[in-house]
Amino acid sequence: MDELTEILKLALVGLVAGMFSTYLSGRDHRDKKWWELRASAYQSVIEALSDLSYYYDRHLTAEIEYREFSAEYKEKLKAFWEEAYPKVRKAADMGAFLFSEEANAALNEFIEQQESGHETYIEHLDSSYAGAKKCLKRLVACSKKDLEIRNGWL
Repeated sequence: MDELTEILKLALVGLVAGMFSTYLSGRDHRDKKWWELRASAYQSVIEALSDLSYYYDRHLTAEIEYREFSAEYKEKLKAFWEEAYPKVRKAADMGAFLFSEEANAALNEFIEQQESGHETYIEHLDSSYAGAKKCLKRLVACSKKDLEIRNGWL
């Protein structure tokens, strides 16, 4: 009888230890996947904002200097905008699902600023360039804070 209780005790300890380690590894796996998803989302929107900043900067500089772009360069710049703006708009629509409240607020502020009316094209370019740079800076800061790896015991 003593041997049977000892075997049952060992089996119970093994079962509890196995369940606990399974729980910890499952939680770790979920946390890593969630972090990778958020990192990918931040990376995508930061790249898009960088492209938009470049687009607005080139157009603003050309307007100030009264320069015209060649047709091929104009198409290249147009491709930057056509690829980047929808990414930023979709990221803003995702809301706080992947991004922090602060990052979400920065994205929504940028989108609202884009949709507001401007009296001249140069005002639009200047405002859009400043808004893209500001949003980019805020998102980089948010990503550093949100994607920071926290060391915890469990």
